[in-house]
Amino acid sequence: MTTKVKSHGFTALGPVHESFARLRGWNAHIVAAFLGALGAFAFAPFHFSPILVLSFTGLIWMIDGARGSPKWGKAVFARGWAFGCGFFLISLHWTAFPFLVEPEKHAVFLFMPLILLPAGLGLIWGAGAAFAGSFWSASPSRIFVFAIFMSLAEYVRGHLFGGFPWNLPGTTWTPGAAISQVASLGGIYWLTLLTFFVMSAPAALVDTRESRVLGHRLLPIIAAVALLGSSWAWGARRLSEPTALYSQHVTLMDVGVPQREKWAPGNAEPILRRYLELLDSVEQADDDIVIWPESAVPLYLLQTPNALDAVSAFIGSRKLVVGTPRRQPIRSDEVGLDLTAAPALPNEIHYFNSLAVVDSTSSRSGPIALYDKHRLVPFGELPAVEIIPFGRLIEGILPGTLQQMVTQGFNPGPGPAVVYADGIPPFNAMVCYEALYPSIPRHRLARPRAEWMVVISNDSWFGVGMGPAQHYAQNRYRAIETGLPMARVATRGATAMVDGLGRELGHGEPAPGDPEGWTSSVIRLPMPAARAETYYFRHGDLIFALSIALFSVLAFFAWRR
Repeated sequence: MTTKVKSHGFTALGPVHESFARLRGWNAHIVAAFLGALGAFAFAPFHFSPILVLSFTGLIWMIDGARGSPKWGKAVFARGWAFGCGFFLISLHWTAFPFLVEPEKHAVFLFMPLILLPAGLGLIWGAGAAFAGSFWSASPSRIFVFAIFMSLAEYVRGHLFGGFPWNLPGTTWTPGAAISQVASLGGIYWLTLLTFFVMSAPAALVDTRESRVLGHRLLPIIAAVALLGSSWAWGARRLSEPTALYSQHVTLMDVGVPQREKWAPGNAEPILRRYLELLDSVEQADDDIVIWPESAVPLYLLQTPNALDAVSAFIGSRKLVVGTPRRQPIRSDEVGLDLTAAPALPNEIHYFNSLAVVDSTSSRSGPIALYDKHRLVPFGELPAVEIIPFGRLIEGILPGTLQQMVTQGFNPGPGPAVVYADGIPPFNAMVCYEALYPSIPRHRLARPRAEWMVVISNDSWFGVGMGPAQHYAQNRYRAIETGLPMARVATRGATAMVDGLGRELGHGEPAPGDPEGWTSSVIRLPMPAARAETYYFRHGDLIFALSIALFSVLAFFAWRR
């Protein structure tokens, strides 16, 4: 069933606006889902940002029509929810790949990443659209209203229940390019607000008002063009400043073993041997820093003496930053154990996903610094029973974690931290998922400010599609926000050095001698210097909050006009 809608404004777009506005029922849901799915291609690896103009404009015009329904609140929510479902299904399709590493165990649970996850996250976008609909009008004010409530929905998504800030619209801009630099002022949520406004401004060209005056309808586009132009000019000037380099070098190193092969029985030794070969083959200096990825070798490196002896022997005078799982018995007073009794049982042990700094003495004295990951991935590192309400009642049919070494799940570390180790400039440590969060490098526990960031990850979980590229692009925004360079090593992902402007200074290259199916990634380059503290690092989301207030005032006056 269709409803009569008469469009006014830019005449050429009138029929298109009417086509979107008149959609009802399943037709509206399908088109909204398609627009959301289309919007996913605005992000890495494509960064085709203009496609968001089509997605957001279509959604706004559908809300125009839904506002005329008798149950407009339900209709607006449904369109926003369907849009979100399509967007998250495509942009998060890689979340299905971990369930296919061991399909005989986990394929039956594919409904969780392919249905429950996009449907659940879509609820947040549906709520954002519904709140926007409550303040809707046919005037240009609806562009401001849409930007306000959709960016607030994204802020909620980034914080609710720990948050999942994947593919925030602000990350559509190529990191390290001119427009991305404004994240150094207000952070990625501010850039997301600006992106919603800029990409939805063309929707103001057509509305349902009888007024045929085009001038007022052009105001959002004029403002958007001015905003884009000034952002580009400011960012381009910032990028004209060179990046200083230190004499100390960093070697980023990953052997690129496929995920399924990595965890096969007996493969820990050949993986470690390949890392040692690379250690022995690359150029080195006494003060070099070598970085391996998250869970580089599938064993408890710090508690496997032979493996740690080999690493200590090959590392020489260099320092090694390495990701490894580790286990730690629970204190005897917590579980009533006698310290002279037999070794602890599995349920009397805490497991951590850790980053360790080791040197040639670590086989005797242990790591010289240690950081435990505190933001754990649902299902990947946290068991389902810890996530789903009443999970304990149905844990027999739920999947455990997808980490083969620690099927009962990891324990979270104490929180963000700056890692200090002799011979290494102090750095913010982030393991995989943690580098999505703007708050971690500027958390009070991560003060005083570090000199650089180290991100280690296992991107082989993400498959070979959009996932690894999206992860890398979002990580680079942490460098822009803080002004800190970033060394990133990711198994079968992007292994690279990024400066404090988010620009890639060097990318890992394959080393000769890879076993069949492996793709190593190695690069050695000087460490870039940190830039001055950014406004965002000092003040956080202050500009975002002030801009929400400003947009609210502009929406009011645009509505009055």
